[in-house]
Amino acid sequence: MVKKFLVHVLARSVVERLLRLLAGWGLHSLVAILFRLLTRRMPGPHDHGGPKRYSVLMIDKDTFYEDVLASLGARDDVRVHVANRVVVKSIAAAFLPPELDDNFYVSDDPKTIQAKRDYAAFLTNMWSVLRQIMPIDAVVSANFGYYAEREFATALEALGVPFLALHKENLKSPGRMDFFAELYRTRRGPFTGRRILVYNEIERVVQTNAEIIAPDRVTICGMPRLDRVHAWRNSTAVAPANDGGRQQILFFSFTIKTGLPQVRRKSRAGYANLAEPMADAVGLLNWENLFRECHQALWQLAAERPDIDVVIKTKPRPRDYEPVLALLGPEDQWPENLKLVSKGDPFTLMVRAHTVSGFNTTGLFEAITAGKPIVVPNFAEALDPACAPFIVDYEDAAQYATSGADLVARLSASLEQPLPGPELPHATRALLDKWTGNPDGKAALRVTAAVLAEIEASRRNA
Repeated sequence: MVKKFLVHVLARSVVERLLRLLAGWGLHSLVAILFRLLTRRMPGPHDHGGPKRYSVLMIDKDTFYEDVLASLGARDDVRVHVANRVVVKSIAAAFLPPELDDNFYVSDDPKTIQAKRDYAAFLTNMWSVLRQIMPIDAVVSANFGYYAEREFATALEALGVPFLALHKENLKSPGRMDFFAELYRTRRGPFTGRRILVYNEIERVVQTNAEIIAPDRVTICGMPRLDRVHAWRNSTAVAPANDGGRQQILFFSFTIKTGLPQVRRKSRAGYANLAEPMADAVGLLNWENLFRECHQALWQLAAERPDIDVVIKTKPRPRDYEPVLALLGPEDQWPENLKLVSKGDPFTLMVRAHTVSGFNTTGLFEAITAGKPIVVPNFAEALDPACAPFIVDYEDAAQYATSGADLVARLSASLEQPLPGPELPHATRALLDKWTGNPDGKAALRVTAAVLAEIEASRRNA
């Protein structure tokens, strides 16, 4: 296993270096060929390799893949090609200065401006070759602000090829709306692609207030990957699928900064821990006590209830799972029924669980959609008025624990709670509409319609 991992890392490092060197030498044809070889095909229904009516290239990202798979990937007349973001970033590294990243792209430095132009010119030449060996009707990205893709959007739009952002980061509490509007306006700058598809009205307001895109070029579609949760709820009547009759509690982990304003930077910009220092009062806020007490409560729950399984789900980055291990110690010293999962699609874990808990996470909206009881911690720093604007309100869809001990008690008691039927209450549907734009399980249809409409418009104008 270790040997296989090392081979993978070394191979990836060689490819990244090769792409950067070829791009730096201006060898756009070789880069196009290598780009094509590194692009994989998303499995689709009835895909036997024949021609399709539409062909879309997606630049991959965690959870974004699930959104595209649920929408464009579900169509039998659409072929989706998948390019790893590392490939695009490797090409960008040959042109863009290292200080540029997602949250620092606006610059009035003449050398930086020229570097962006050179990068866009190279991509234009590369695309002229790539389109001959891999015809593409449109390109989709997971965020309008990914630095390595900004000039990709510029180049493709100049060629008449739609570049769309299916914006996946949409969970913005009231306190984060103004923060992100300012970040978009002053750090990321205007989007030069065709259209941005967002989950909800909140994100649309942030983007248009920041003036990074005209209001008529933003479409609210909802969260496509939530469609499968609606479908699961309707088809199974929310009966939990447990192994051996054991009930499961799922906890979506968080960090001491989850949902708080941060200016995340790339490691190549030289910032320790990938965070730009923020010395103001907001920058000093954290969930240190809430984090500690919640995770200790999960340990306690597992110890008190050996008859159930307790799963902590973190994101796959070390900065997400390492603090949990630092707090609770090595996993081999945990109660046998307590487990940490950092990789993979959380859908399977969520539908197996009887009850789901977490803080400031989209995962809880997926659990609400599935008809699961949810318990949200509301103690420690969550009671600080200064932190209140940065907390996502799940309203009456959640139970709220007032301490670590209460979290243990409520999670344990919830296992006796009967699960509701497939029909969601009106208030729950309104909550899902507000935060996910998907109370009806039809977001994938809206995304697909929006993307294909842009392709058809481009064909008419060609």
